[in-house]
Amino acid sequence: MNRRPNNQQGSGSHGDRNRNRRRRGGGGGGGGGNQQGGGGPRHPRQQGEAAQPVEITRKAPPVLKRYGVVFYDNHAQAREDAANLQEKAKAVDQLNIVIRAEGNMDDPELVKFGKVFAGEAWHLIHRRRVEDKWYDEPHE
Repeated sequence: MNRRPNNQQGSGSHGDRNRNRRRRGGGGGGGGGNQQGGGGPRHPRQQGEAAQPVEITRKAPPVLKRYGVVFYDNHAQAREDAANLQEKAKAVDQLNIVIRAEGNMDDPELVKFGKVFAGEAWHLIHRRRVEDKWYDEPHE
């Protein structure tokens, strides 16, 4: 006979069983065969093993990069200005090539000079950065 605490038979709910399983730390899932003490692997210290020594390291200081930006209306203009892109790319750590027209941001002819941002939204973002003088100082 299937007896439940407080004679709650046939309620169709598994609430009591699931609630007890959560209290023990057991996971959800099947009916449980051989779970002891909450299932899942135990931490090595709980099994009596000695803890391994921990090496404390310091976080490296941030690397600051100088960014530059150039704006074009379309990809063709940017490709035609390759000599200028090459010179500007030498002066900074990363040159952002911003093109107002939608297009390929992986254009191999432009990517060799810097990072390409294409589209009206990117154009607006980088224009605002120029207005905020973001490009005047190094960043991470």
